[in-house]
Amino acid sequence: MAQTTRQRSRRNLYLAAFAANLSFTSCGCCMAWTSPTLPKLKLAESWLVIDDAQGSWIGSLIAIGGLCGPLLASRLLDLIGRKWTLICDVVLLLFSWAIVALRINFYILLFGRFLSGIAVGIIFMALPVYIAEISDVETRGSLGSLNELFIAAGFFFEYLVGTPASYLQLIAASAIIPILFLIIFYHMPDSPHYLMAKGRKDEAIDAIKWLRMYQYDNAAEKESQDIQGLLDDTKNQQSNVFELFRVKGNRRALLIVFGLIFFQQFTGINVIQFYTQSIFDKAGDNLPKGIAPIMVGLTQFMSSLVTPFVARKWGLKIPLLVSALGTAASQGVLGIYFYMDSSGTEIAPIVKFIPLISLVLFTFFFCLGLGPLPWAVVGEMFPANVKALSSSLASSFCFTLTFIITKFFTNVSDELGTHTAFWVFSACCFVGLIFIALTIPDTRGMTLQDIQDVMNGRVRRSMSVQMVNANRRVTETGSMIQMIMRSGILVEQPEATITRNLLANDEYSTVMITEHKC
Repeated sequence: MAQTTRQRSRRNLYLAAFAANLSFTSCGCCMAWTSPTLPKLKLAESWLVIDDAQGSWIGSLIAIGGLCGPLLASRLLDLIGRKWTLICDVVLLLFSWAIVALRINFYILLFGRFLSGIAVGIIFMALPVYIAEISDVETRGSLGSLNELFIAAGFFFEYLVGTPASYLQLIAASAIIPILFLIIFYHMPDSPHYLMAKGRKDEAIDAIKWLRMYQYDNAAEKESQDIQGLLDDTKNQQSNVFELFRVKGNRRALLIVFGLIFFQQFTGINVIQFYTQSIFDKAGDNLPKGIAPIMVGLTQFMSSLVTPFVARKWGLKIPLLVSALGTAASQGVLGIYFYMDSSGTEIAPIVKFIPLISLVLFTFFFCLGLGPLPWAVVGEMFPANVKALSSSLASSFCFTLTFIITKFFTNVSDELGTHTAFWVFSACCFVGLIFIALTIPDTRGMTLQDIQDVMNGRVRRSMSVQMVNANRRVTETGSMIQMIMRSGILVEQPEATITRNLLANDEYSTVMITEHKC
C-alpha cells in the first residue's frame, strides 16, 4: 500500500506553482508602479503634470478595479477553469499597460489603472484557489505562502528599474513578466479538482500524474477518488451567499478570512507600497533618491524567501502571531518619529535613519505572515461548493479596504499628522494579534477534508509533533487517518484518548491522538 502513492519528486508541482505565481509578480509591478512614477509626473517637464489629489486617484484607482475583478472571477473560475481564468486575466493586464502607455490624458491614464485593478483583483482571487487545489498536504501551506515572495519580486523590480527608467521604459519593462507568464503557464495543467467537478476524469488523472510524478499508475486513480469524495460531500449543497451563512464551518471560515484581511490591510502595507518614496521624502531621507525604496523592496523579497519554509515547519498560526507583533512595534516606532518631527523636536542625524529601519523591519514581519498567509487560509478553509464565491468576496473586501486606506491616507496625514495614521496602523496590528490567537486553528498536516471537519465542529484533534510527521507519511499511504475518522471509530468519543502504533516499522513513532467532542 505504501508504494502505491509514493511520488518520485515534486519537481512538476513546484514548476506549476512557480509559473502560476508569476501572475502575482505582475500584480506587484502594477501596484508598485506608482511609487517611482508619481514623483516624476509632478515634475514640470512631465508629459502630464499632476497634483497630490490627482496622484492619490492614480494610486488608489487600482483598488476600485480590484474590487470589481473578483466578481468576474467567481464566474470565470467555474466556467472556464482556474488555468484559463489566469491566462485571460494576464492578457487583460497587458492590455491595461498598453492603455497607460498611450499618454493621452489624465482620464485615459485612470482608465488604464482601473483595468489593471480588475486584472489584479482576478489574480488575487483565482491564484490561491489554483495553488490550494494542485498542492498536496505537505506543501499546501508553503506553496500557498509563495504569493508574497512573487509580489515582492514585482515591487523590487519596479523600485529597481523605476528610478533610472523613463515613463515608457518602465511600462515596457513591466510588460515582460506577464508575457513570460503566458509563455510558461500555457503548458501547465488545470486544477484536478476543477476537472473532476466538470466530469473530465481522464484529464484530471493525467494532471495528477504530471503534478505528483507518481511511481505507480493506480496512485493517481486513488487521488482522483479522494477528490471525488470531497466533491460529493458538497454536491447537494448550493453555491450562493446564503450557503456561506447557513453552514457553521462556512460562517467560521468567513469570520477568520475577513478578519485576517482587515488586519492585513490595516497594517498600512499598501500605504507603504504605493507611497514609499513620498514617505521617505516627508521623513527627510538623507539617502540618494530611490535608494530607500530599493532597500525596502529588497527586504520584502528576501524575507519572502523565508516564509514558505516557516509555514511548512510551523504552519500558519505561529507566523501570523509573530507577524502581527512585529508590524505593530515597527509602525508604532515610525509614528513616534513623525510625531517628533512634526512637534519640532530636534532630531539627531543618526535618528533620521529610523524611518528606513522601521520600514525594513515592518516589511520583514509583514512578509513573514500577514502578507501571504491570509490568502493561503482563503484557499484551504472553504469547501468546494463555495470556494470561488468566498474567494471573490474576500478579494473584493480586500480591495475595498485598499482603496479607503490609500485614497484617504494623504487626507489623514494632512489633517491629523502622519504620526496619527501610523499609530492607527500599529493599534490595528495589536488587535489583530489577539484576533489571530483566539480564532485561527492549527491546520498543519490536515487534508482539506480534515479542515472541514474541524471548521464544522465534527472533530477536533490535538496532535503532537510526532503525530504531524506520522500523519504526513500516513497521507502518502492512503490517508489512513482520514479513512478511520470517516468510519466513525474516532468520532464522537468524549474525552477519549486512543494510542495507536500506526505501523510496526521503524519509520513510524508511536503517536498519541486526543479526540474529544466540540
